[in-house]
Amino acid sequence: MEVLKLKSLGDCSGQRVLVPGCGRAYDAVALAEYGFSSVVAVDLSESAADAAKQFLSECKSPAASKIEVVCADFFKLDLEPKADVIWDCTFLCALDPSVRVAWAQKTHSLLKPGGTLLTCIFPICDKEGGPPFAMSVPLVRSLLEPEGFQAVEVREDAADHGAGGGAFVAKTAFGRWTLKAGAGDGGLRTLIIFHPFKEEFLGMRSKFEVVEDTFQSSPD
Repeated sequence: MEVLKLKSLGDCSGQRVLVPGCGRAYDAVALAEYGFSSVVAVDLSESAADAAKQFLSECKSPAASKIEVVCADFFKLDLEPKADVIWDCTFLCALDPSVRVAWAQKTHSLLKPGGTLLTCIFPICDKEGGPPFAMSVPLVRSLLEPEGFQAVEVREDAADHGAGGGAFVAKTAFGRWTLKAGAGDGGLRTLIIFHPFKEEFLGMRSKFEVVEDTFQSSPD
């Protein structure tokens, strides 16, 4: 099991979190268990959405009742009320590079003013092709700055991480970003976490504990 420890989000009761590219909704359950009152799990794949609904019906977590699974195109998604938090975990790297600017714009539009964006991105490396497509801090910066985001902190001190069944090695970066005053909706606080997981992450259940500015991985 992968455990990602992030800075505390505080009391999330009454808040809504959006999980794009939710897959089987493992992350959605973890976020619901953390304390969010409403979790919207979205996936373009009908089979993935069906699998998520099946998982939620079979899992024993009382928090599963707070999760809504939606089969929809993220770029055409209408969300009202907007999300207090967006959890983007290995979603951007799965998208064709031609839609990256649209990703930044759509993510911005789905958040409430003052909302938070949590993003887990891999692989930060020089690999060719995808998905997953290679990521980098300058790349993400180039997507967010036109939307009014400003980097407050960027960390690249984590150990390299093997992925793709050993096909490549990816680096980890951690960044904290805020939306500059007067940009977009104004006052939007954004937290972005870059963290490549093991390849198995894409097909195994993961647990996320949002408690502090550290990364920790522990085997299940």
